[in-house]
Amino acid sequence: MEFNKEIEIIFKDCRSLAIELASDHLLSYHFILALLKMDNYPNVIFTNKKWEFIALQKSMVEIEKKYCENYFLTKEFEKALKNSKYYAWIYNQNEIKSEHIIFALLSDKKSYACKYLNSVGMNYFNFKTEYEKTAEFEPNIFLEIIVNNAFLKRIKTPNLVYNVLK
Repeated sequence: MEFNKEIEIIFKDCRSLAIELASDHLLSYHFILALLKMDNYPNVIFTNKKWEFIALQKSMVEIEKKYCENYFLTKEFEKALKNSKYYAWIYNQNEIKSEHIIFALLSDKKSYACKYLNSVGMNYFNFKTEYEKTAEFEPNIFLEIIVNNAFLKRIKTPNLVYNVLK
C-alpha cells in the first residue's frame, strides 16, 4: 500500500518545519503542524470540532526540548506510519491518507502525539465519529477490532485477516 500525493506534500512541509525549528528528527508533531496547512478530512474535522493547535504552534521549540531529551520520537512516528495502513484497510481504501495517520497516532495511547491530541479534546472515538460523518465512510468493524488490539497487531494478525478478506 502506498501513501497518497497529499502525504508527499505534507512530508515536504514536515521536513521544512523540522529544519526551520533546528530539529534533527522528523517528529509526529511536525506531521500534525504540516497537516494543518492542507485541505483534508482531518483539517475539516479539527475545524468543525474547534480542536486548535495554537499552543503547539507557538511552543514547538519548548515541546521538542522537553520531550526529546529523554525520548526518541521518530520511533513513535515511524510506528504510526507503519500502522496507518491498517486504518486504510478498515475503511477499504487503497492508499494511505492523512486521516489514517491521525487514526494511528490516536490509537497509540503512550505516544506524545496522542497525549497532545487528547489534551486539545481529540480522542480516537471522537475523531472516528466525525470522520465517518464527514467522509461518509463505513468501517469494517471486524477488522477495526483486530487492528485496535495491541497484541493482535503485534503478532501481525491484521495482515493475515486482511489478506483473507481481500
